Amino acid sequence: MSFIILSTLLWLAWALSFDSSLEVTCNYFYFLFLGIIGAIFANTTGAGGGVIFIPIFNSLELSELQALSTSFAIQCFGMTAGTLTWWRYYKEKIKHGSQQISSEWSQYPIILKCCIPASIAGLWLCQLANLQPPQSMPFTFGVFSIVLGVILGLNSIYRNKYSGDQVLSKKGLYTIVLVSFLGGIITGWLSVGVGELIVIYLLLKRTAPIVAIAAGVTVSAATVWASAYIHFTPSAQTYFQIVLFAGPGAILGGLLARRIVTLLSIKNLKLVFSCWIISSGIFMLLL
Repeated sequence: MSFIILSTLLWLAWALSFDSSLEVTCNYFYFLFLGIIGAIFANTTGAGGGVIFIPIFNSLELSELQALSTSFAIQCFGMTAGTLTWWRYYKEKIKHGSQQISSEWSQYPIILKCCIPASIAGLWLCQLANLQPPQSMPFTFGVFSIVLGVILGLNSIYRNKYSGDQVLSKKGLYTIVLVSFLGGIITGWLSVGVGELIVIYLLLKRTAPIVAIAAGVTVSAATVWASAYIHFTPSAQTYFQIVLFAGPGAILGGLLARRIVTLLSIKNLKLVFSCWIISSGIFMLLL
């Protein structure tokens, strides 16, 4: 509750800092719902909300830098809210869960210690060395989205059985460090990538799906915040009028995501999002 109150007060102060606050509200209020949808997707699948945001921003004719920077900024809100929710859930399971559940979640902090530094290193290398994607941003994003959508859809249909006692070996931890580093570079290009790769890798290693998703969300949150020094400066390409409403929407979506998952079929939810991602990827390729 204190987090919500503090966020509301900070948002009001920020909103009043804009010239013609009422006009800004009328023109950009609907981005609140975009933030909610993007954050729900991100925090229930482990994939970044940029998969939702980038195609929308592209259709609004934002430049590539504006779309990328704005997506990063919104995810700082939504992925943080999702991380706080998942962290609280992790604490509850460790304290009150069965021995099997506690064993499943015992890997969570270990995975974070391996993945977060590697992902941030990859992101900073991409940004500071000005590494460029192999193709244009829309093409790279389109291909990545289609591949992600297909994997997400197949995972929802053919869910691999996992072992509650399955623990990543030393080799597995080294591999996930490399995966996170590469994911950080891809995130620097597209504002998404590391969370998806971590979730997919952990699922292939038969980690509990809910632990894999929580890890993907948390690493994504740390990664997008590592670029805040670029996207929250006065000279940034960020479209702050959009962030003003999509950011709070992302917080709401991040806080509600886990509760929504418990009410809906995860399989159907993933299938819906899979279809959306594939469609958005095709849309980006056709531009």
